[in-house]
Amino acid sequence: MIGFSTLRELISKSPARSNVWLQLLMELTTAQKEQVRVQAIHSAKKLHTQDDFTDLIEDFARYSVQQLTLAEPPPQEKPTDEELLEGKREWTEESIKAYLYLYLALLPSNHSLFLNLADVYVDSAPITKKTILRHLEHPVRAIGMNSPELLMLVEKCPAGAETLVTRVLHIVTDKNPPTNELVQKVKELYNKRVSDVRFLIPVLNGLQKHEVVEVLPKLITQSPNVVKEVFNRLLGSFQSGASAQKPPVSPSELLVSLHTIESKSDVKAIMKAINICFGEKELYTQEVLAVVIQQLIDITPLPTLFMRTVIQSLGMCPRLVGFVMNILSKLINKQVWKYPKVWQGFVKCCQMTKPQSYPILLQLPPKQLESVFKICPELKPLLVAHIENMTTNQRGHISKNIIQMFEKDEASTSSSRGGYSSATFSSSATSSSKMDTD
Repeated sequence: MIGFSTLRELISKSPARSNVWLQLLMELTTAQKEQVRVQAIHSAKKLHTQDDFTDLIEDFARYSVQQLTLAEPPPQEKPTDEELLEGKREWTEESIKAYLYLYLALLPSNHSLFLNLADVYVDSAPITKKTILRHLEHPVRAIGMNSPELLMLVEKCPAGAETLVTRVLHIVTDKNPPTNELVQKVKELYNKRVSDVRFLIPVLNGLQKHEVVEVLPKLITQSPNVVKEVFNRLLGSFQSGASAQKPPVSPSELLVSLHTIESKSDVKAIMKAINICFGEKELYTQEVLAVVIQQLIDITPLPTLFMRTVIQSLGMCPRLVGFVMNILSKLINKQVWKYPKVWQGFVKCCQMTKPQSYPILLQLPPKQLESVFKICPELKPLLVAHIENMTTNQRGHISKNIIQMFEKDEASTSSSRGGYSSATFSSSATSSSKMDTD
């Protein structure tokens, strides 16, 4: 500590030999011993503020970081026995940090260094790339997204530096929504050169709703962790305080949109994405799910995953059962049996919600009710028992065709094998006939 203070004094107050002492300090900024390196970089940053030394220190930082593009690190110390045996020195994270840290330390003071770092990144080995990405956070946070040089880096992203730019974007938008200018730069680069949809993730909450829906099919094919981050950004749940802004889509709009992209995306990927939504219980409340279901039933043709979402909603919010019965009744009016997968879900939902679903089943045409019994045979005796327990007046509201269907079944079934009560259906038929006459 004292030694570096003395060295700074010599550099500042000995003009005749300042370059010699400065060169010594610069060499120490790449020392393998971390404690020495940290102190040297700290001293170099202090001298960097003095105009006499700014350019010299930046030139050395550029030279130093350029070494990372070499096949092996420059020899600094006596090689180890292992290195002598192998005949080659290899880059390690520690040796990479030795040539990288001064450059990163100067970035917040001179943002133009960004562009040179991108070129180095492109020409570096995989281990060097990983190390650069891992140690970008602090200098990039200090720079911020309003930096003209950062915007230029996005605009002129060198081929091969896309991952570096993406990492920078993630850092600057982690706590704050992206600026309009940053969003525009990213969109231009994505539309012209970078086809990987992950490039858009850092600025998703700066897009318009139609733009989000357009890229949603590609986004949900990413890994579950990536999809979760996508939804967090879209819904703004990662923001807080004064930096929060209105997200491009609401929770209900996102879930509805997932049901409308089945022609553009894999159904399994959509199902996984919907499951992630249902995992956000604070966002997807009973009220929100009711809004989603109500909007989905108005879509023509009915989304394939509609009934799956209805069933999931019921599982999460059992108090929705009354609302769902109304939905099932509307589905009959929409001739739900014309949509095979939705129809299967309709029957399953009726099975799950018995006995509340019995009045719904009795609204079906005979042919479709018979289809229900084929899919779920257990419902038939239960529904018959339900009818037998009805009052005469209640049975009078059952369709004559349904009564006739049961009578036909009764006629073809031996009473010794548990046939239905003849009196029950006769009285029902009489009531139904009376209603038809009236």
